[in-house]
This record gives sequence, C-alpha cells and structure tokens, in this order.
Amino acid sequence: MPDSKKSRWSARLGVFGDLPTKLMLRALRVTPFFLEPVLIAGWTFLFFLVAKAQRRAVAGNLKALHPEWSSLRAKVGAWQVFWNFALTFVDAMRCETGTGAVDWAVEGLAHMEDLAHRKEGCIILTAHMGNYDIAAPMFASRFHRTLYTVRAPEREPETQKLREQEVRRKEAENPNFRTLYNQEGNLLGIELARLLGEGHIVAVQGDRVIFDVSPMDVEVESGLTMRIPKGPLFLARATGAPSFPLFIVRDGWRRYRVIVLPEVDLPPRKRGVDDDAAEIWATTILSIVRKHWRQWYVFEPLLTRKPGAAR
Repeated sequence: MPDSKKSRWSARLGVFGDLPTKLMLRALRVTPFFLEPVLIAGWTFLFFLVAKAQRRAVAGNLKALHPEWSSLRAKVGAWQVFWNFALTFVDAMRCETGTGAVDWAVEGLAHMEDLAHRKEGCIILTAHMGNYDIAAPMFASRFHRTLYTVRAPEREPETQKLREQEVRRKEAENPNFRTLYNQEGNLLGIELARLLGEGHIVAVQGDRVIFDVSPMDVEVESGLTMRIPKGPLFLARATGAPSFPLFIVRDGWRRYRVIVLPEVDLPPRKRGVDDDAAEIWATTILSIVRKHWRQWYVFEPLLTRKPGAAR
C-alpha cells in the first residue's frame, strides 16, 4: 500500500479520525445501556494512551489552575477530564442514534429569559464544556430568532464530512439553529457582525485557540495567564452587542444543566490595549472552569502560571 494511503488510514484511525466515531455509532445501536460503562472505560483508556500531547496539555492546564497539586494529581485530573469527555461523547451519540435522551435543567432562568426577549442581536459566550452539540438546538427553540453557533472544522476531512451531515440534520429539525465554521479566508467576523446587526444570536466559544485563530494572553489573576481567542471579544467590542455567558455541565446519568449568567458588564471602549475588558472576559470563563474543571474539554495548553506564583 502506498505511503499516502497508509497515512490516510492512520489519520482516520487516530484521535481526530472518523473511523472510531463510526464504529461507536454502530456499536451503540446494539449495545444495551448497562454495558456502557465497559465501552466507555475501554474507549477512554485507549484515547488517554494515544493522545499523548492532549494528555500533557490537560495536565498542564490543571497544574496551572491548581498550583498546590503534584504532577501525579494533575495526571489523575487529566484522566478525569478524559473520562467525562467520553461520557458526554457517548450521550451525544445516544441522541444521534435515537437510542437515548437527556434531561435538562436551567440555572439562571431569568437571565435566559432576558436574553430571549432582547430585541437587538446578542452574543452567547460559552466554553468547551458539557455537550454543546446536543444543547444548542434545545435552547435555540426558546428564542424567537435564529441562533448561530460557531465551531472550528474537524482536523480530518472524513470527520468533517461526518460532522457536517450531523449538523445539517439538526438544522433541518430545528429551524432556529444554524452552524457556521471558522475557516481561513471566509471573513467570518464580518458575517457575524452582519447577523448581530440583523438581531440574531451568535454563540462563540471563548476558550479555544486552535488552527489559525489569533490568540491573546490575559492575566486573570496574579501569576496566572490564560490564552484566549481574540475574535469573540473583538466581535463584542466592535458591535456593542450584549454578551451573555452560558455554560453547560453534566450533572449525572443523562442529566445536563445550562448555566446562564447576567450580561457581561464591559467597560467603555477606548483607544489602545483593551486590557480591562479582556480581563473581565477571560475571568468570566475561568470562574466556571475553576468550579467545573473536570468538564473543561480543552486539549490545548491555555493556562500558564509563573514559577512561585501561588493561588
């Protein structure tokens, strides 16, 4: 077999490939729910072994977040993150295959109602937590306008094709739900500003710096720096759109909670560096991440702490 074909098969079988997902989709159609723990434990163990760079990134983020932890405790914490990621992934696959459903609760219902009844375009600031893929269509139905979510394309073309099929199916079932991809050269910022100007809701993840996304480093507390994407904050500042933090956490077996916070109170815009707004923006994300770190599914190094800087 030519090397190019071997490399493609390796990529498809790898961490970001489509074949593991397709295999799990087929398995869940015939696997009874009481065997799920065995399936999830095996999948998590393999993923944890193969994803060396991601494992180190998660442990590094947790060590920066909890400086009192030992290296061993950070590795155990990384395993907990991988385990919870597997649980939410299987929940999503259950919903996708029609072999299971999840229950939802809302914390901060008054803030969600405030968001839902705003006349102007609004930004939802969220993080890579819980299970946004199955939550977004659910709470999009509460709004009387379209919710546009922004996501990064998959690393492998076969996985992207699989994800596109899933997304388009959800869009067909939920008229108020649309997905846009952050791809190089598509002038997404201009499109999002236009949608906000038309009164729509735009949901952005404020904690993922991947591919060609421009990063910014923000000191969220003394000695602790968080790397976040520039785009979401710049969009909020350029458009003046109200921004509502909204996060999703898994409470237990097939149970999820949507946490909605009040509108972010950003200071007036000024010329030059926007440090004050950036700190508020990043600290808002970190406040939820710190409490629910086991469900922070960011597999890139985003947090760094200066040596000797205690929490």
